[in-house]
Amino acid sequence: MRMENHIWRWFRAGRMSQVELGCGEDIANLSQLDRKHWVAMAMPAGGVRFDERTLKFLDGDGDGRIRTPEVLAAIEWLKSRNVDLDSLFHPSEEDAKALDEVLARRAELAKAPLGREDAKALADWEARGGTPEVAPFGEATAEGEAALAAVESVLDEYFKTPDDLPLVVEEDDKTVPLAGRINPKYAEAMKAFAEKCVKPVAGEGADTLDRALYKRIKAAFAPWRAHVASRPVPNAGLEAELDAEEKTLRYKMHLLEFLENFVNMKRLYSSDGQAVFQTGVLRIDAKELKLCFEVADEAAHSALSGRSNCCVLYLKLTRPSEGASRTVCAVVTAGAVAGLYAGRNGVFYDRDGRDWDAVVTKVVESQVSLAEAFWAPWKKVGEAVGGMVKKFLGDRQTAAQANLEKGVQSAPAAAAAPAAPAGQDS
Repeated sequence: MRMENHIWRWFRAGRMSQVELGCGEDIANLSQLDRKHWVAMAMPAGGVRFDERTLKFLDGDGDGRIRTPEVLAAIEWLKSRNVDLDSLFHPSEEDAKALDEVLARRAELAKAPLGREDAKALADWEARGGTPEVAPFGEATAEGEAALAAVESVLDEYFKTPDDLPLVVEEDDKTVPLAGRINPKYAEAMKAFAEKCVKPVAGEGADTLDRALYKRIKAAFAPWRAHVASRPVPNAGLEAELDAEEKTLRYKMHLLEFLENFVNMKRLYSSDGQAVFQTGVLRIDAKELKLCFEVADEAAHSALSGRSNCCVLYLKLTRPSEGASRTVCAVVTAGAVAGLYAGRNGVFYDRDGRDWDAVVTKVVESQVSLAEAFWAPWKKVGEAVGGMVKKFLGDRQTAAQANLEKGVQSAPAAAAAPAAPAGQDS
């Protein structure tokens, strides 16, 4: 099926030419396609509307990101299992039934009693978990590791060393206060980290965390983490077989959809569907905005969206009944943006049909119509003139107020001077 000179077909969307995936040969030869023609080079393995188990299988190294080599590895996996790649374009109810059977067999296997060898391996593993070499803080080791994991990503980022850092630096190394000036978002987690991780390693008097202490803490919990990762898997051979079957079936059922959101963006421009990263619909200011995406870091995301020449709204979503909150962005592509501002309220409907209260937290402004583009220069002139008038009136008001205060202050002095009697010179 592989062809050294595969002929690609193209379609135009989003002001760019994108490769068409119309048959199994197109998929089989994606390794030949120049990477510059792939719309995406990587994407998160979460936060998108897609089959979670398929994403887990695609994320081969488990780092939370799916990259081009891992996508190509999925295609090679299907080839190794002798799957006709043309079948990806023709969904089969048989595949769905086969997947249900695999999941049922996995559930039965989990309930099955352990064999003699598996039981012994598990008992030996549990015995090693009670030794000081593996669990230096006894029964509190597991809780400490969980407290470390809760803040590990933000601390790793905080202590991350820039690649261009010179050998000798002028400023002292960073430290983290264990209480006080902590972002409220992480206050509780840092409190637990200080109690369950810092104090057992550094003692009761520790009130700050530096790079060296952080490394000591991670090193202290490393044996426990290695032990947890080495937990024996009962019926490992059967589990591996079931994993292989499930992986194959999920790829057959979902890989084409993934490719049409990664290699090209066909699903984004389709009128009868949504891309995996579209998260719902926002209704605000008599508008219905469908280009809505999940946002993990508003500051970092908005710094990039400012270069897109798009009007982008950032919104905080809350659902009081569930105590849940999240951040999304919505792209405005038509109409006017004058009525969209920070603090404006709207309603957001997610892909499951649930409604969320939406409040605009930030607006990256840009014209979205010819009319707005035409009036934009005059609007700026009007704002400039308005600012000048406001400043002029403000200066006049300030001067008048100063004169009034000066007159009030001089009035008592004039009143204190005694008046000359009538008929006498003063």
